[in-house]
Amino acid sequence: MDGTGDKTFYTVTMARVLADQGRYEEAARIYRYLLDQTPDRSDLRQALEAVTSMLPEPPGHWDDISGLIERWVRLMVRWNALRRLRKCRVQKQ
Repeated sequence: MDGTGDKTFYTVTMARVLADQGRYEEAARIYRYLLDQTPDRSDLRQALEAVTSMLPEPPGHWDDISGLIERWVRLMVRWNALRRLRKCRVQKQ
């Protein structure tokens, strides 16, 4: 269910089945579509809120992510240096 094309199966029942299977993003997509069609349905709004509360938190700010990437790169550089040092040590013995 990619959100494009045929929406024949975009029903409340399908959204519930997907949610029961832990496929919250797909269920939310269906609930959003159904709410676009009938915005006055509070039951759909509540179901969408319940499903979206089960979704993982979005990643933090870019600064947090870029800091993690920088740390990972530094660790990889150190790991490669250690690997080279171990090779030198083995060759000397």
